[in-house]
Amino acid sequence: MAELCLVGYTYRGYPMRYAFERAQAFGFQAVELRDFEDCDLSTPKRAAESLERAAELAGSCGLALRSLFYGPLPVSRERERAAEEAAYEKVIATLAEWRVPILHTRLSLRRRSGVGEVVAAEADEDDYRAVQETLRRVVPMAEACRVRIALETHMDTIHDAAASQLRIVSECDSPWLTASLDFANMLITNPREPLWETIQAFGPRIGYTHCKNVKLSPTGYDWNLPLRYGDINYFRVLQALRSAGYSGPLAIEYCGTGDPDVFAEEDARYLSGLAARVGM
Repeated sequence: MAELCLVGYTYRGYPMRYAFERAQAFGFQAVELRDFEDCDLSTPKRAAESLERAAELAGSCGLALRSLFYGPLPVSRERERAAEEAAYEKVIATLAEWRVPILHTRLSLRRRSGVGEVVAAEADEDDYRAVQETLRRVVPMAEACRVRIALETHMDTIHDAAASQLRIVSECDSPWLTASLDFANMLITNPREPLWETIQAFGPRIGYTHCKNVKLSPTGYDWNLPLRYGDINYFRVLQALRSAGYSGPLAIEYCGTGDPDVFAEEDARYLSGLAARVGM
């Protein structure tokens, strides 16, 4: 049976203990550690302190600490972000110490003007070279620590589009750099993204998933809705993931407003039922 992982962002603004207890009550098996009300992941030292408390809570609730979000991974053009990169590597070592197998993250590549981030639609070959040079330094550290880096499909990054995300992970020959597929974020960037074919294209490079739904409109998008509603058919998503050979966590995230308990409970029940139907 696929492992259900609660993305901590669902309970942003809530105490860590409350989120872990809700995860246990709703049938999740694991948690992705994020910035809770009393959890600071902004530096390696604070991330280490938060992990120590989270590990204790996870043990008392019978949950696994499956992943931690720390980012961004800074991309240098001329080693101008070396200090940030060194801090990032400290977090990788800390995750290894606490046996957290997935570092969920995104890249930060600043525009040459210094204003804003490079996105996929404007990226050129020099941008992709800078990304690969940075990854050639960082990924061996992750491999040595046996921590999988999972780059999330995310707006306002060089990997905001699935094609760019796939290119970045494919050009790195280490299996310790993978893609974290966020299906709603894919559609926000490209409403015409063929999700089933895209999942197949990533194949073994899928290292993690974020599951939430979204309703697109001519004026924007709405994600104040549970997994069972919206423009993404999660039955077909799970079928495609199974066909692609994915056997990792299904991480459920709610980004909308209202009571997160309502959505976390319903989404866990819905996705576990779908996973059973497709044989995951």
